[in-house]
Amino acid sequence: MHFNMLPNDIPLPIPTWGMDSVLMPVFLILLVVSFVVHMVFINVLLGASLASVYFNRKGAMEKNPVFDRVAYLLTTPVTISENMGALWGVAPLLLVSVLFTPLFYAAAIMNSPQWLHIIYGNVAAFLFSYLYKFTWHKLENRKPLHIMIGSASVILFFTLPLVFMSTVQLYWTPTTWTYNTHFWDALLRPDTFFRLVHFFLAAFAVTGLFMMLYGKHKQKSADATDAEAGTILLRTGKSWFALPTVLNLFAGPLALFQEPSYGIEAFFSAGYHWLIVLSVVIALICLYLVIRNFLNDHVSSGRVWTVAGLMAVTILSMATLRHGMRMSLIGPALAQAKAQSEQFQKDSYEARTAPKPAPAIAADAPVGKQLAEKNGCLACHAEDKRLVGPAYKEVAARGYTADKIVALVKQPVPADWPDYQPPMPPMPQVPEADVRQIADWINGLK
Repeated sequence: MHFNMLPNDIPLPIPTWGMDSVLMPVFLILLVVSFVVHMVFINVLLGASLASVYFNRKGAMEKNPVFDRVAYLLTTPVTISENMGALWGVAPLLLVSVLFTPLFYAAAIMNSPQWLHIIYGNVAAFLFSYLYKFTWHKLENRKPLHIMIGSASVILFFTLPLVFMSTVQLYWTPTTWTYNTHFWDALLRPDTFFRLVHFFLAAFAVTGLFMMLYGKHKQKSADATDAEAGTILLRTGKSWFALPTVLNLFAGPLALFQEPSYGIEAFFSAGYHWLIVLSVVIALICLYLVIRNFLNDHVSSGRVWTVAGLMAVTILSMATLRHGMRMSLIGPALAQAKAQSEQFQKDSYEARTAPKPAPAIAADAPVGKQLAEKNGCLACHAEDKRLVGPAYKEVAARGYTADKIVALVKQPVPADWPDYQPPMPPMPQVPEADVRQIADWINGLK
């Protein structure tokens, strides 16, 4: 397999201090673990921000203070998750940019300027989110405005994964690159679409699991409204966990089999499919535990934490699967990049150390000859032998004046030299002063 659009950059050496066999696995483990932590916070951010606006609106429409309390309680995990998600997102971003530099930055360039939305989109989303949380009581009598502020933050938060996912799919699949590839090409592809579906379903499932834990905690509150809000969180969490998890049992395989066939073959050959089996089995056990207690508002905290613990194993397994697919897809590209870099370094060394060719003419040659070399005349003419054009001694024998030679250089007359093909092209770019000195040198060859 050959990647025609693969950048020819020389991979940056990673400072492992001679301990590649130890530090490289550490880097990869850090990549997987930091990504898991980052994604858990991002999932809760997306789900809780949407749930908060939903319950805020529901509370305003039904004049129910409990729903309003649920919405307000959810603003705390939103603000925590947006800060922690951004903080933990730095680690996988830096690791990817170092370990897979040519692929990642090539994808980011193809995705520009939308990639910049990660900057200004995040800033705007954070500001709207903070405004939504910290004006809660000041705007309690202006609910439409308050809900509009929260909705703006939700919309912005939900646009950010579109940019991330399209960039990831681009750097994972260099076989799809062309000179015209851009953001919309990547976003509207089936592989990106199904991965986004899988991601958003996972975000709701993780948020549902969080709401179950948060709800159990709030049920123990001495405040009656908080305790009732905790029950609503627990009920909602069960629904949000169960339905997206079931749907993801179908969306996951659809996302997997949209990847290029060579990557799927390498993925299964490496044995990663056993992690899929493990993840599905654990997810089914968790579904059973949640559905069995679906109508029970007093499910034990131990049961909820059991589901959370099992799902933590599933999430880590899925992150490992993701890394396995990444390496299956970009492994051949990295091997080609390494081979290209080694060949480039070899060619560069040979070019630097190769004997330098002798100058075409001596440094003390006549000025006219030096100017003939400079202006490319000696590519077709020599002093005393025929090349493409006649020898200069033959030209000198014609007895042309300097003015005549200047005119013939500017506008040759092929009929004067019928035995020479192809005819000399006009060379108006040669300065007349140069031509006159060349003419003097030619006429001196008689």
